Amino acid sequence: MKIQKINIVFILSLFMFFSFSFSAYEAAAYFVFKPKYANPKIGFIFYPGGLVDPRSYAPPARAIAAKGYLTVIVKMVGDLAVLSSNRADKIISDYSGIKTWIIGGHSLGGSFACSYAQGHTDKIDGVVLWASWPSEGFRLDGTDLKAISIYGTKDGHPDEIKAGAEYLPEGTPFIKIEGGNHTQFGYYWDGVNENFVQEGDNPADISREEQQKQIIKATSDFLEQFKENTCPVVYLLGADDTRVGTLRQFRDTVLAKSAVGKELIAQYYDNGKRITAFLEQKPVIKDCAKKVLELSIPVVGLLMAF
Repeated sequence: MKIQKINIVFILSLFMFFSFSFSAYEAAAYFVFKPKYANPKIGFIFYPGGLVDPRSYAPPARAIAAKGYLTVIVKMVGDLAVLSSNRADKIISDYSGIKTWIIGGHSLGGSFACSYAQGHTDKIDGVVLWASWPSEGFRLDGTDLKAISIYGTKDGHPDEIKAGAEYLPEGTPFIKIEGGNHTQFGYYWDGVNENFVQEGDNPADISREEQQKQIIKATSDFLEQFKENTCPVVYLLGADDTRVGTLRQFRDTVLAKSAVGKELIAQYYDNGKRITAFLEQKPVIKDCAKKVLELSIPVVGLLMAF
């Protein structure tokens, strides 16, 4: 894989994303993004591309964290994963409350994420590749790991990416982003050309924003399979029900504005798994709870209108 030194990050875009629905802070060797209202049990460790500033991946990391995952971008020695491929060890040690870990990366970072996963199948459950592929030495076929490969059709190395299927677990999905390229998996450029394309890549046919939207969706959809259903509202109504969005808006715009409301939110998420398990065992109570919830949603809408 070609590696190019990236000198300047889109600082303004990062400032814009370091707010709103997550908290983030820089630790000694990594950047951490946490969902604001959830206590995550699933962690996503991300290895940056070679010689790319890790902050270049802050916008997608923020968006993935907002879906309920602890998301960690690793700062590599010399910005090269080859020099610090075991840095995931410290993250896993520092966040012992996380029960399920998925590791991934962009370009060179993805290859060395495979290296780490190969040697730590007792700790890692899945692998996410962004415009990347494993070498024969980092092969994951024959393991029980779940994996996904996401790439753009305008990438400079599409054949190598697709050939990587040989070394990935059987059935690994390959998500193709039409018109996407290698460079737009992050927010980096050379500081001169606004339409910067790194060496060895091709110009994209779609905007960075559109490509990022598809990357985030594909990654989040993959991570979803590792979640236990710990949200009673989603359990009762279904994840695709638009009324779930109404209740989340009430959470964010009304409950979260007071200390009592914040405590209610915390108690809800802390006990969500227990409540869901109880409803699963009591179908009559589950049906009643669903009806009560459905009746309450119009009231919630009225409260938000005032």
